[in-house]
Amino acid sequence: MEPLTATAIAEAAARKALAEATVAQGIREVAAETAETIIGEQGLLQQLETIRFDSIESLAARNETALKELSQIEANRVSGAAREEAAASELMDQYPPEDGYHIERECFLRDETGKITVDPDTGESRRIDFEITKDGEIVKSVEVTSETADKTAQLAKEERVRDAGGNYIVDRRTGELVRFAPDVKTEVVRRA
Repeated sequence: MEPLTATAIAEAAARKALAEATVAQGIREVAAETAETIIGEQGLLQQLETIRFDSIESLAARNETALKELSQIEANRVSGAAREEAAASELMDQYPPEDGYHIERECFLRDETGKITVDPDTGESRRIDFEITKDGEIVKSVEVTSETADKTAQLAKEERVRDAGGNYIVDRRTGELVRFAPDVKTEVVRRA
């Protein structure tokens, strides 16, 4: 084996130092990546906690709002049913069966063939709260509502349905079609 020269020793030392530096650099990079991962995971965990708690709070708020809305819908339904029952009682007094009147409730407007007629604009049908019939025709049509409800759109829809031929209802006693008398328009009765 040849004796090592100073140059060879210096080169070997430089290669060793370079290898150690490369290893050290790799260790530093791995350490930095590990630190970023740990910090990133902690950051992610913090974000997840924020999302989880915000979502729970948000969901709770939405649920509370939905429950209030459902409660209001139920209250409106109960009030509406009470208004309709009171109106039915009054109509029975005003239009007694012994005088030949008959009161139909919640009947769809139909065409002359008996088919439910729909509004050409919305594709929806229309039911009216009360129709009073006598001698085979509708003599009064009544829609009962609260004191503040806006019925403009509903009445406009009814007019379009009537214009489309929805000028009949079915008499549930006989199964016969009953036509609206000329000039009978639905009257809106407002109640508390």
